[in-house]
Amino acid sequence: MELLFNYLSNQTLIYFCLIVAIISFIESLALIGLFIPGMMIMSAIGAIIANSHEKFYPSWISSTIGCLLGDWISYFIGFKFKNWVKKLRIFKKYYVIIKKMIKILNEHSISSIFFGKFIGPARPIIPILSGMLEISFIKKFFLPNFLSCIIWPLIYLIPGMLTVLLIHLPKNHENNIFKKFLIFNIIIIFLSIWTIWKNIQNKKNIIINFLNKRKISWLPKIILIIGIINIIILQFNQNMIILRSSIVKIFYF
Repeated sequence: MELLFNYLSNQTLIYFCLIVAIISFIESLALIGLFIPGMMIMSAIGAIIANSHEKFYPSWISSTIGCLLGDWISYFIGFKFKNWVKKLRIFKKYYVIIKKMIKILNEHSISSIFFGKFIGPARPIIPILSGMLEISFIKKFFLPNFLSCIIWPLIYLIPGMLTVLLIHLPKNHENNIFKKFLIFNIIIIFLSIWTIWKNIQNKKNIIINFLNKRKISWLPKIILIIGIINIIILQFNQNMIILRSSIVKIFYF
């Protein structure tokens, strides 16, 4: 990953954006994206952007274009070659996951197409399945897919950007406590949201079963509220003011 970071950092803006578009394209391409560590690569790109503010908007646009092309090609592969796709070994290997996705797509096609972009295993599968199920490209697929491809790069770039900005804060005891407290609260917020979402979906796993058996399914909600309150309180910290200023500079370089 360090070699990739150094390689991308030394590229001109045009080549950097071209690489970002290709990475986003491959990440979104039918089934192939399953084997690409998307979050890690996009986080590395986000870290580079945080060090070079002028790359943010070109990278965002490039990633969106690559994402859209990958999804649209995947859709038409599924639409035109559904019988051939079903015979692929990889399709049979992930059949259990695919079967669940087909059920969700049949019941909630538009929302599944939008939110599927942000779920690792679903990202490269939803578009090709949409084509195989002959979900209308214009009426149901295009808009949620277009919106998700605009938002997806932002969500995947932010961890890398935030990491670099936190590293650049002056090093002292108070700042170290601030960094750890901020990261801790971000983690518990995401974990709480994930747990609540799984509980809503009635997904059986160790955590959900434990909470239900102990009759403390309310615990993630309390933790989520505490995490949000802590983040709000941190907004008045001097380090957060510096961090917000750095984030604003990326958007308004």
